[in-house]
Amino acid sequence: MTTGPVMADINDPGSPAYANKVLSGFVTPTVAPGEGLDFSFNLTNPYKNESVDVMTDINLTVGIYMYATQEESVLVDDSFSHPPLIDDEVTQKEIPISQLAPSNTTRIDLHIETSKKTPHGSYFSQSTYFLRFNLTFHFPMNNTYVVLKSRGWFTDEQWDRVASLEGNDSIVNRTYLKSLGVDGLIPDSSFGVKTPIPKWPLALIVAGAVGLSCMALCNYALDNPGRYPRLEKGLYQLRGKLSEFRSKLKDRRRK
Repeated sequence: MTTGPVMADINDPGSPAYANKVLSGFVTPTVAPGEGLDFSFNLTNPYKNESVDVMTDINLTVGIYMYATQEESVLVDDSFSHPPLIDDEVTQKEIPISQLAPSNTTRIDLHIETSKKTPHGSYFSQSTYFLRFNLTFHFPMNNTYVVLKSRGWFTDEQWDRVASLEGNDSIVNRTYLKSLGVDGLIPDSSFGVKTPIPKWPLALIVAGAVGLSCMALCNYALDNPGRYPRLEKGLYQLRGKLSEFRSKLKDRRRK
């Protein structure tokens, strides 16, 4: 790529002070297999010098790259069967945007379809699909592209060198990151696919709890004569009707 005149733009456009503000406002739903979902987020230009800091020739790549449950994690590649599809077509999509003015935000909306055969979690173990982001752009009159990537674009070995965690502080090796041709880090995101828990077990539990409560109340009323006279009278009447009903059943069997 030829180098044109370079204006005095941001010295370090990939620094966390900027990169942490580029993607935000994620809507990350959970759906049942066979259902579609709307995945959306904000893309913001955090650079505020209006004379030079318009983001131009923006290209955002969004890709579903990993499936994970509590027991396993699997890369979503060509061998992955029945993956969720962005716009019902692909697992990775490029979104070109001509430009974005300083401090302005645009909303990105993606529709993702799943099938009944899409791998998913169990009733009690939700599955998660992870999305990665690759953002490139440059400033006016500057042919040098800024490159921001999320975790999913790095191998495990690269990520171990890029980021480390000591105590409660996250440390990024910016020198090594730039040696990979990346100026800064932006976040991954995710959505869930899970078989919903059937409602009938909950209904049985609620009905059982109500039944036990009624039985406890009835026993308490009968064990404390005169304390709840109306309830006690009703219980004795109900007991009499049940005894009468059982007697009639016995008579019919004898006949």
